[in-house]
Amino acid sequence: MAKFLTTHGTAYHIEQLISGSKRQLVLVSPYLQLSKTFIERLCDAENRGVKIHIIYGKDELKSNEKQSLSRMPNLNLYYSHNLHAKCYLNESEMVITSMNMYEFSEKNNREMGVLISRKDDLDVYNDAVIEIQSIIKSSEPRELFKNKIERREEYHQNNPAVKSVQNTSGVCIRCSTDIPLNPEKPYCYSCYEIWSCYNNPDYREYACHSCGNDEPTSMFYPLCLDCFKGKPKKTKTRYRSM
Repeated sequence: MAKFLTTHGTAYHIEQLISGSKRQLVLVSPYLQLSKTFIERLCDAENRGVKIHIIYGKDELKSNEKQSLSRMPNLNLYYSHNLHAKCYLNESEMVITSMNMYEFSEKNNREMGVLISRKDDLDVYNDAVIEIQSIIKSSEPRELFKNKIERREEYHQNNPAVKSVQNTSGVCIRCSTDIPLNPEKPYCYSCYEIWSCYNNPDYREYACHSCGNDEPTSMFYPLCLDCFKGKPKKTKTRYRSM
């Protein structure tokens, strides 16, 4: 049975639909601005192996938004110049709504929508899927430069400890987990996966890759000033995040 949704209900079920996707995720929205939370949800889906299709139609994406999407090899982007429909679905549910996938939509506008279950409303769900397939066929694929993100095995194989330094043990600059000391790869793999969704080399982290002390660091500058100069401070007792 279809369910009517208010503004907050629509936003809630769209987020749940994205978070609960297991195989496929389709987002249809003329206006598309990618908030930090939205990118994180897409990254989570990407890491689960979900195949993502985004169809938009009004404004071109900003360069940083394209860069964020380009980190997701399972994502396909389409542009439809006359798109006005707004529909969001995974393999089990669908929301048809007035709400754009726009970061200010819930704050500024009063929206409504309908939640459709594939199990309970199969005919309606399938009819909508057929229409979305038609929209995709008539849309222009937007090529994203797919930067290759190393898989876990490659990351560890390509992350030996640097031989030119005395100490070969380092820490992840985000979570302080023990890892080989290599300033070119100062993250553990779990934190690297999250960082790679944004690929911001200046994003501030909180631990020196070498001494493990609480110092402002980044992918570009993973060492505190003392370690960079070759005069490390006394190393703190390192902790592991949960």
